[in-house]
Amino acid sequence: MSGINSLSRFASFLPLALFIASCGLKYVPGPSLEDLARNRKEILEQQLAHDFAAVNKKYIGLTYGETVVIKPLSYQRLDSLFEVKYRMSKNGLPTKEIDPLIENQKMVLLSDTTEVLYMETHWFELVQDTTCEFIIAQCFLNNRNVLRKMDFIDEFQTGKSNQLWAEKYMKEDWLTRDLGFTPNDDLAFYSLMKNKEFNLQGEEKNRFLNNVFLVMHFVSENQSTAAQGIVLKLAARQMKMEIPNFKSTDYAFSFKKDVDPVTKETIYVVEAVSNADKNVLITRRYDMFYMPLD
Repeated sequence: MSGINSLSRFASFLPLALFIASCGLKYVPGPSLEDLARNRKEILEQQLAHDFAAVNKKYIGLTYGETVVIKPLSYQRLDSLFEVKYRMSKNGLPTKEIDPLIENQKMVLLSDTTEVLYMETHWFELVQDTTCEFIIAQCFLNNRNVLRKMDFIDEFQTGKSNQLWAEKYMKEDWLTRDLGFTPNDDLAFYSLMKNKEFNLQGEEKNRFLNNVFLVMHFVSENQSTAAQGIVLKLAARQMKMEIPNFKSTDYAFSFKKDVDPVTKETIYVVEAVSNADKNVLITRRYDMFYMPLD
């Protein structure tokens, strides 16, 4: 009998299925989370490009951090109740006591006008004439992709000559080797510099970053983040700016690590002895961030 009943149910469903097929109707899945995130970022970038163009600044998007969903308290409470129900069901416990609480919280949520917001941490660039501004901002958008507010958490300016290096610095692109990703040594270099830079302001920040971009250039040339190769080039460059007719081949360079007696931090020391006169000794010192101390 069960087989006959199944056949009967199938026969009753068949005309409906044929009707739907004849109408050309088919299931169309909704957008994935990746699609929603991509669309949100595209709309954000379009708005930023439009807004900054109004003040004669060209917007260039660089990269993003992880999306953070900021839910109102009513949503958070409902999530917590569902989590409790899930754990109880997993442990084989009855959920009849928590089910009414869930339904009640759903009603509370329906009356809550507070929006769910999506926070996108966005690294971007603004170009105006010969000046490039680099900004890290937290952008808050609702589920209709309307930008509700934007907070700048870090920013700096540089000239066109450092634009390429500043873009690499913001995106943490590879410096030493192109492996399809940024090598760990390069990431450690960026982390060291950014932890220092984030706490600087004004002209001190600008001086530090200009030196960082120079160091990045040397790291790229050396294909290494090793301190010795960096400070030897820094010292040669510094001496060339200070000594008339300076040639690095006229000196024998040596490198050593030392400790600053005051800060107790590592410093790097370069000594250059003249090949023509061994009594001529030039010393240049750099801190652990490769800033000159002399």
